[in-house]
Amino acid sequence: MTQPFWFNRMAEYWGIPLHLDLVEHTRHAKLQLLQLGDFGPMFWGLADDPSVPRHWVSMPLVGLRENLAHVAQLFPRLQAEGARIVAQFSMSWHYGDHETGKGLWSSWERIWTPDLLGPAPCASPSEAMEQVAGGALRCWPIPDRPYRTYSGCCCNPHWKAILIAMVDQALSLGVDGFMAHHNFTSFCRCQYCRARMIPLLGEQLSGDDLKTLYGEADPAKVEDLLSPLSSCPAPLRQRWDLKVQKEVQERRKELFDEVLIDQARRRKPGLLLSQWYHKYDFGPHDERSLLPTALWAKDEDYIWYSQGGHKGRSNIAKGYLADMGLPARFTHAAGHGRPFVINKYDSRRLRLSIAEAAAHGAASLAFHLPEIGEGGIGRDEYYAPITRYHRFLAERDPLYHPATPYSQLALVYPRRAELEAEAESIEPLKRLGRILEDDHWLFDLILDEHLIERGDGYQALILPGVARLSSEEGEWLEAYVEKGGKVLFTGETGALLPDGTPFANSLLTTWKKGRANTLYLETGPWKPVPTEIAPGIEMPVFPLPEHDEYARQFRGQWRQLCGPSWLRTDAPWYVRTRAWKPDPGQSLVLHWVNYHQDEQSLSEVPLPTGPLHAELRLPAGPEVERVEWHYPEMREPLILTHNCAYHRVSFTIPSLIVYGLSVIHLTP
Repeated sequence: MTQPFWFNRMAEYWGIPLHLDLVEHTRHAKLQLLQLGDFGPMFWGLADDPSVPRHWVSMPLVGLRENLAHVAQLFPRLQAEGARIVAQFSMSWHYGDHETGKGLWSSWERIWTPDLLGPAPCASPSEAMEQVAGGALRCWPIPDRPYRTYSGCCCNPHWKAILIAMVDQALSLGVDGFMAHHNFTSFCRCQYCRARMIPLLGEQLSGDDLKTLYGEADPAKVEDLLSPLSSCPAPLRQRWDLKVQKEVQERRKELFDEVLIDQARRRKPGLLLSQWYHKYDFGPHDERSLLPTALWAKDEDYIWYSQGGHKGRSNIAKGYLADMGLPARFTHAAGHGRPFVINKYDSRRLRLSIAEAAAHGAASLAFHLPEIGEGGIGRDEYYAPITRYHRFLAERDPLYHPATPYSQLALVYPRRAELEAEAESIEPLKRLGRILEDDHWLFDLILDEHLIERGDGYQALILPGVARLSSEEGEWLEAYVEKGGKVLFTGETGALLPDGTPFANSLLTTWKKGRANTLYLETGPWKPVPTEIAPGIEMPVFPLPEHDEYARQFRGQWRQLCGPSWLRTDAPWYVRTRAWKPDPGQSLVLHWVNYHQDEQSLSEVPLPTGPLHAELRLPAGPEVERVEWHYPEMREPLILTHNCAYHRVSFTIPSLIVYGLSVIHLTP
């Protein structure tokens, strides 16, 4: 059995740039993966249309055959430099106009030929599109995008056949994988979606509920299953909507599996597969958040979450870093250590983007930058920092993988609440997580579903409003505390069984009255405050540490419960830290990321900080051989003077520009 492909050096281009030498870029930066272009319906519908900007085609040339010939020549050269090629591929959205013959309606007759996509699965693309009431095609305008936006229907067999044919053509070009994007399909009013919904509603809802929803107890007799009566009570409508949305997400995953796992991976074993999803502001909702754990990212090789706008700037004076520590910890935990991308669309802070990803075990660099050399950022201004930083990672690859987090505590993520679409479920986690990051605690996120499996690996646990817990998990927590583990919990933690049934008495009721090794916080100021971080731009922001009275109180309570932090440092709050223990365990690596920059500059201008003193708790057994300081702007590592006492090592970093590694070498 082959080892899973792990990577942390990549480049992503929405299109395939002509004004960059991708072969040279790949060679010099030692890239492991290139995710680029589009080989789905956006390409096949628009490539022959010269009036459409190539950005929306996601391919550089005018003409289907011209683009296919270009990538057929380019891809082997990139692969010869050691990179794997992942083709981007829309699973639903595309642009056109069925009334005036644009998009797929224009190219339909030309693409279904023996040397391109083969025989057409249907007479017209209209037969595969989502429908609205009355059978009309669902379409809508999006500003600045070509024509109208359409979505193929996830339940329609014609649409699946169209996607499979397009995937087959991409495979013939030698691609090594697919990134499925625009996974936005929902159920529509077509016969195929109706056939999917009728048994679902009949099994999930009672006749009385259906009567209240539709005025009819038999769903097969309801004309429009997507439109409950206006008189339907809100709780029932919400319950109906949740069931439908869960089914939609399962169908999206089924379509992905049918097209890319059952078909494409069968044709090319080892094919890399991933899906492009969106988890804005680390909210509990995204396009697959309702999938059960057994299906979440099942058989996918890496995880991708875009984070929305305004993540490429900071306003440190107001407490806004646009940092991704919590989303990264979540994705690492949910993906069981698979490679992942936290996409911030940060086209200015190039070094910082790579540094942040590397510190959390993620992959970089991930954003679209079509303006390179076209009146935007210069080629050298782009190449120099990312090449230097990617080469830094490549030359220290054993320090990054395989490695496990070196963490004192874990925040428990309420995944079961997320599965029930509870919008406020992670507000306490985000608040407490931010305080821990500001204070440089070494911590992970683990899912509530993994509490028994992973919880013993930590000295302390924080359960921020984790309402759903099983009796077995309650017993495990009791045993964990008896052994000396520390537990902080808030709000309604343990009030419900995993299925939402209330406990007769809250699972941790007696702990609230006082229990050794535990601390209960009933509530707190969980929500961030909308704050103007730039003219006309508001983002949710927590208070600055020096002005945050709640954070000060929490830190005192937490230290009294948990004891000394494994890491003590005088680094400012806008410096983030994360520690990893590379296999085979003969070193500890403490990652440092400095977010302080000239925020008014058009390009990346870091503001170094330091010297920084650090004192790190050591694992039992080995002694410290030496401490090295590595950073990308330096040719050779610097040996730092260190002292050891009471199982802790102390040292001082002379200066931190953007990113650096304190490598503590241990005796065997």
